[in-house]
Amino acid sequence: MSIVTRHRDRLALLALLAFTFGVRAWKIDQPIVENYVGRQIPTAMVARNLERGSGFLRPQLDTGPFPNLFLVEPPIFASIVAGVSRATGWPIGVSGRLVSALATTLGAWGLYGLTRRREGVGVALVAIGVFAVLPVMIRYGRAVQPDALMLGTQLAALRCWDAFVHEDRGRRGWLVGGWFLLATSLAVKVTSAFVFVPIVLVILGPKRRWAIGLAFLALIPAILWYVHASTLLAEGEGSRASLDNRRIWLDALVPTALVHLETYRPAARYLLIRSFTPIGLVLAILGVFKVRPIDRLWCLWGASALLALVLLAGKWHHEYYWMVLAPVLSVGIARSLVALARVQHGRGWAVPLGVAFVAMAVLGSSSTWQTPVEWENIDQAAEQVRRVVPPDRWLVAPEALLYTADRRGCRLETTPRSAQRAAGEWAGRLENPDDPLALVAFYQSRGAAFLADLGSEDDQDTDPRRALLRRRAREHYRILIDRPDVFVVELVPKPGLDGASHGD
Repeated sequence: MSIVTRHRDRLALLALLAFTFGVRAWKIDQPIVENYVGRQIPTAMVARNLERGSGFLRPQLDTGPFPNLFLVEPPIFASIVAGVSRATGWPIGVSGRLVSALATTLGAWGLYGLTRRREGVGVALVAIGVFAVLPVMIRYGRAVQPDALMLGTQLAALRCWDAFVHEDRGRRGWLVGGWFLLATSLAVKVTSAFVFVPIVLVILGPKRRWAIGLAFLALIPAILWYVHASTLLAEGEGSRASLDNRRIWLDALVPTALVHLETYRPAARYLLIRSFTPIGLVLAILGVFKVRPIDRLWCLWGASALLALVLLAGKWHHEYYWMVLAPVLSVGIARSLVALARVQHGRGWAVPLGVAFVAMAVLGSSSTWQTPVEWENIDQAAEQVRRVVPPDRWLVAPEALLYTADRRGCRLETTPRSAQRAAGEWAGRLENPDDPLALVAFYQSRGAAFLADLGSEDDQDTDPRRALLRRRAREHYRILIDRPDVFVVELVPKPGLDGASHGD
């Protein structure tokens, strides 16, 4: 390969990596309420409390019952976000998006190295371009949650282990980098352990037993964390919510969900349409099975990722779990497009199919940069909440509003099932969960002093229970702010009411 060609390829790689980062950094100050809010907000709460000195071993949420320790996984991502926020002065939301964008870019670098060695420069460049625009990678490659960091460090770790085996220069550096990145990926989310299949069976091979043993030692940080978390729970530390989270995770590891039809509906939606686009999935299948023989790395990597997903069938309703298929599908799509471009009868199809895929990907991910309608006024609502709710008093509010207003308190739920589960986290039970004010009264008996909500109550068709909640709160409590975009009451009974519980 000539010097000119190598220089051109490096420039193309740098441009694609810059594009991967830039797409995710666009509108980086957007409120973190798009896609799966229930994952971003708790992660941001942990990061903000770490920034304020809560301590790595006791990652804390701002929702009760207190102390509510988030022990599902080590707060690696949250710690990095807190560090970036301290160093730059940027808000946690901005810092979190930046960390995810950089992690996705690191993953693209890893994917490029693995693909170039096995498929050539052309397929490698197309693969990271595909990886950059896959809807699932855009949605969660800029979110304040650890999944992009898990996948990015996993891909980079694989590339480092691969370079350690095949390159003569810098072998010790590749080995150290591979181990550190693998340990980080496993600690961020131990569900990434399926990566040992391609590492052991393809990259290292059975003859490098010492290297395989060293790779498995990368599990130690994750194991130590879960021993620590179990010790805290056994000693009564944390909260009932922590115990519930552990139970939910243990239940998810038993794939009984596979026998329920409801499990497959979100899976079909994500796999066939939303995460990779329909045309992308077809191109990926053709690239894996119909183009020239594919390297064992992609086969075993894809098979192990699919097996991990089967074992986590109870989590299929969370789209970000499908991210683990993105690297192999990116290579499959790239193989299809490049193969079509290289053969005489396929050249007329390569460009239109590539353009169609990109168009579908852009269309499928365009909402990521838009704040959902129900959260459009969250910054203004949070400002009003801060004005009337003292920092030392507990607030009942939607979790995202609690975080944005920087107040501690209780998670507001409006559906009967969610309200009953929220009360259960406090070791209580609602006698009448159909009453939207029952959970608020329950929280009041535990020390909550204010209630806040945001959005509009005019849209009765979409959420009539929220409108009913406001109406009943007006009847029972002292109103502080009553506007369509923000609603705040002090949980003090109106004159003439005894403040009796609504279902405690």
